[in-house]
Amino acid sequence: MNAVNLLYRRSEMAIDSKKIIELASGLPMASSEKGIIAAFGVYVAMNYNEFFFRLVSRIINMVDNSAAQAIEQKLYDAVLECAYHTFHGARSSMDWRDLILPMIKTPEDEIHALVAFTNIFGIGYSKVEELIPGERLVTTVKNAYDPGRYLEEYGPQPRGRCYMFKACTASYMDLVYADQYPDGMGTFISTEVMCRSMGHPTCRFVAEL
Repeated sequence: MNAVNLLYRRSEMAIDSKKIIELASGLPMASSEKGIIAAFGVYVAMNYNEFFFRLVSRIINMVDNSAAQAIEQKLYDAVLECAYHTFHGARSSMDWRDLILPMIKTPEDEIHALVAFTNIFGIGYSKVEELIPGERLVTTVKNAYDPGRYLEEYGPQPRGRCYMFKACTASYMDLVYADQYPDGMGTFISTEVMCRSMGHPTCRFVAEL
């Protein structure tokens, strides 16, 4: 086993992903009358996923290929910005400091912690498959919600449809290895190399410089 794999395995063992999910999920998540939830130092809006899916999927399937790709890039950019600022807010919060920071000893630990934190949102279970510090991150999701819907309603897709997980994978690397917040966003670029909406058994994302 080479040095990179050893580092990855040690980091994987240092972070208790199940504990992070349990701790984060146990915090009060009550929303205001406007659907706003405050937790981990950030504010999120409680909206129906169905609305987002219907809007995005119908538009993409109504336009030609070049227009669809332009829309998909805008979606990626929007999710990247949201994830970058949201995860930074979470890791800067008192909850993170008290509950999660004690587990983190290395930058690689922080990557695993951010991935685990993402899993509290219930849109799919993400895992780190490969991590080369400062260079490359590969994540996989077996049960991502959106690609199953695309496959069910529109059949096999020409490209991956996991805009959320694709951008999140890049945001982890931007926050941990790129320039200090807020100047590091967009340093790493993520691609979806496998997707359930394309007929693959799992969704796979690669973030690199």
